[in-house]
Amino acid sequence: MKLQLDHVGCSFNTHPVLQDISLELQSGCIALIGPNGAGKSTLLRLCAGEGRYLSNARLQGRILLDDKALSAWPLNTLARRRAFLPQHHADYLHGQVRDIMCLAAYPHGGAGERAITLYQEALSIWELDTLATRHYDGLSGGERQRVQLARTWLQMRLHPAAGERLWLLDEPQNALDLPHQQRLRTQLKNESDEGACVVFSTHDINFALRTADRLIVLRQGELCADAVPEDFADKDLLQRAFGVPFCVSRHPVDNRPWVMAE
Repeated sequence: MKLQLDHVGCSFNTHPVLQDISLELQSGCIALIGPNGAGKSTLLRLCAGEGRYLSNARLQGRILLDDKALSAWPLNTLARRRAFLPQHHADYLHGQVRDIMCLAAYPHGGAGERAITLYQEALSIWELDTLATRHYDGLSGGERQRVQLARTWLQMRLHPAAGERLWLLDEPQNALDLPHQQRLRTQLKNESDEGACVVFSTHDINFALRTADRLIVLRQGELCADAVPEDFADKDLLQRAFGVPFCVSRHPVDNRPWVMAE
């Protein structure tokens, strides 16, 4: 799988949100980091093929999935290749948790016994067994987030070829407690290790450093850095990205950089 961004830009009315972004994304775990308003959510939406739904947006450049314009992919076909978790998912969803999770199978035509097996696996991974018959609108914020993580995970996993899967997540840690953040981290790494392309945004730099193989830094809509975790031992890089000085140490488990703003 190859997702290519070629001089991509996006403006709302006359306000530029992304400017001249060129990237190539393939299998692996990739984190998007940067200050508020850097353009992370917009970039993820464009990568998910949702540029066609952005009102008052002026788009520049090209996004290609496997050398074919993303806008040319039929929506149902695209939904079998990629799953997208937006930062603000639908609060208006009603029904039981199991019904919402089963929406994941719709692009795949139901997917039969394999869908049932993966559905049971999703319940276990995201600890939703006791919530399956609960109504979604009666859940806490963290429980809803786990349902949406499970739904998008299931949608992605139903595609049989791991190397063709694309999982896009906008601040997936939202409302999760520490044990479920750890489960999330494990699952992001597991899927990328199997060959999927996993791209997530986060404001937790240390979560990104411990989880991702590659970190893309946006600042004011521009590409500030495209680096591996070890590069973030450089305080100057961090200060350029976030505009504040940092202290850098090492994590005792994996020796990756561990950072704190001064």
